[in-house]
Amino acid sequence: MKQVLITSILLASFLSSSAQNGSIAENGCGTVTTEKEMQDLAAYLASGVAAKTTTPNDTIPLSIHIVGQDNGTGYYKLDNLFKVICDLNTHYAPVGFFFYIKWPINYINNSGYYNHDTWSGYQMMTQNNIANSVNVYFVEDPSGACGYFSPGADGIAIAKGCGNPNSTTLVHELGHYFGLPHTFYGWEGGGTPANPEKVTRGAGANCSTTGDLFCDTDADYLANRWFCPYTGNQLDVTGTPYRPDSSLYMSYATDACMSRFSNQQIGRMQSKLHNDRSYLLGPTPSNIGLTEPEVIYPTDSVYANNTTLRWKKVPGADQYHVKITFNTIPIVKQESVTGDTTLLVNFAMQHGVGYKLIIVPLNAKNVCKPVEKVFTYFYSSSTPPLSIGDMEENSGSITLYPNPTNKSAQLDLSSVSTGDYTLQVTSINGQKLYETVISHRGGSQRVSLPVESLAAGIYIVRLTGNNNNWTEKLMIQK
Repeated sequence: MKQVLITSILLASFLSSSAQNGSIAENGCGTVTTEKEMQDLAAYLASGVAAKTTTPNDTIPLSIHIVGQDNGTGYYKLDNLFKVICDLNTHYAPVGFFFYIKWPINYINNSGYYNHDTWSGYQMMTQNNIANSVNVYFVEDPSGACGYFSPGADGIAIAKGCGNPNSTTLVHELGHYFGLPHTFYGWEGGGTPANPEKVTRGAGANCSTTGDLFCDTDADYLANRWFCPYTGNQLDVTGTPYRPDSSLYMSYATDACMSRFSNQQIGRMQSKLHNDRSYLLGPTPSNIGLTEPEVIYPTDSVYANNTTLRWKKVPGADQYHVKITFNTIPIVKQESVTGDTTLLVNFAMQHGVGYKLIIVPLNAKNVCKPVEKVFTYFYSSSTPPLSIGDMEENSGSITLYPNPTNKSAQLDLSSVSTGDYTLQVTSINGQKLYETVISHRGGSQRVSLPVESLAAGIYIVRLTGNNNNWTEKLMIQK
């Protein structure tokens, strides 16, 4: 069985490269629907099962893999990713599907996967797939196609050039993932079906036994990308002129033409999810409204002795999309998605140059850039001490005493809820000096900090746990 599936994947690559010409953005789909999948579809349609009504939407996790070259360059843009996911959910709303990102985003540095043939793509997916989610890989060139669904490896590969906002490539490949063939099934790669679908519906129709087997999708013989409206003069086997439906996502019409799945296609995808891919269904992630994050450091400048940027936790945020650009030029110098509320700057900033810090809070069900914090700062190569206001977070939630101190300090947990917490002491420039786990069971528990060996100066004490994050400054004088 595995050999059959691998052969199907290899055939998909050959057919795609044979049928398509031009740039990657003009290339089509490398998916080949197997005979077994068509048999399953025929059995589903013959059963007369009504389309499932989903109320509310079925929520489906996406594991996102962004593939770069060996040296970590060439990544798919996160701005594009989040816009594509937002658009995806608009396209799939009539189906009753809602896709959310299963964190974290996985980065893969492998030039052989970045531009891959079908066998390398199969290896990429089998080595990196995350269980119980839809695995989507963004690469430079997925075997010469715009994208494909691999039935053997059970993953989807998308070309960066076909993953721009307003592209329907991911919409199309997910259709394959949930059991849909092309509307022009049988014509791929220049083939001609032995029993082509007729234009007519009703008496004399053969739409339920050939083509894509759906009678609410028009006959379609166009296996190359085409612009709408169709202006050709092809005839079906009865001599009847045909007009393929450019609005269907599973056709090869260009992106601007596509807008829908047919009712039978929707029923098939819903059945496929609930009968064959029910492992995707789980608890619905919460969708808490997100607010603009508050920056703790910097206040106006970033100094050479502290290049770790900090902001307060946003209630309901799972992750933060963080970017640093030049203040006047939108060139991205650093970008990441992090579940932390800190970012260590990893590039060499220039003295006196202005930079822009952009923080977008995200959660699993909301990546549509609801709010963002844009903060401008300058870099200074000097190393002045930071004031207490630069580093306080949730001031008053924990108490350090004595502070300042010359030999010992204690942390009062009386105002902290019960639970397990991580206690950490760092230098002012972010170097971790001490870390331990505390189990707080209530009451006026006090924890001693081992600060006797620390030199005079300013230190940061951080307590995290139970979705809380408290930070206080500790001053040691000797």
